[in-house]
Amino acid sequence: MPKLEIRDMQPEDEYFVSTCSHVGESKEIDACAARRRELFQDLSTRGGLFKVARIDGRHVGFAYGLPIDEASWGPLGQDLFVIPCLYVTNERGRHGAGRSLIEAIERDAQEAGHAGITITAYRDIPGAEWFMPAAYFERLGYRSVDERGVETLLWKAFHDSATPPHFLQPHFVFEPVEGKVAVDLFWNGFCQTSGIEAQRVREVCAEFGDRVILREFNAEDRATLLRYQIPRAIYVNGTEIGWGYEAPKDGIRAAIEKALAAEV
Repeated sequence: MPKLEIRDMQPEDEYFVSTCSHVGESKEIDACAARRRELFQDLSTRGGLFKVARIDGRHVGFAYGLPIDEASWGPLGQDLFVIPCLYVTNERGRHGAGRSLIEAIERDAQEAGHAGITITAYRDIPGAEWFMPAAYFERLGYRSVDERGVETLLWKAFHDSATPPHFLQPHFVFEPVEGKVAVDLFWNGFCQTSGIEAQRVREVCAEFGDRVILREFNAEDRATLLRYQIPRAIYVNGTEIGWGYEAPKDGIRAAIEKALAAEV
């Protein structure tokens, strides 16, 4: 009978986890995964947890856990642990891998002295109902603290003195550059989507030479995250652009060209 194994990430698991299961799909994903592996190794020394689910040696899922002061995606709070992402393959015979991954992180977080766990989950995302669904975590005992659009901030307290978390509150004021198009890129290396998107923005901006000024804000830097409270965004001359998935180069390029035309 197949046996589910939950373990801390081992070297042979790193490629599966750092590519978010997109094994062998593209050089772009592999390059981003190499950068993420370095970040994961650093976060592991600062209390980060990287759990992997396997059945008979086959990867079926993973989950991340971070002290809230190390979580570049947010939210904000005191003495809490954050689960930024849970992923389980879409196939039968997973033997409760998702629940087991969450329970493993809960145990380790409680043993490490954290006051509770928080999760940013989602409701009613067309075409992506599988991504961090709020209803699933509520069945595991998490309750809502706040809701914002499709986002639901959930938490589970380990003791009565725990204080609920709160959403990041974005602070961005556009500063124009005379005669130039300014691109303000907010990104974090933890999220694969953000990491890939950031590299695309750099490459497209370089195509325009000195007509475009690129300003980067890396949310892995805690001071930057706390100042702006934006883990991922692209602004072109103060107008935000975005697709949900990784921004396509054609879309980035078109937004910059439109802004350049408006400068004439």
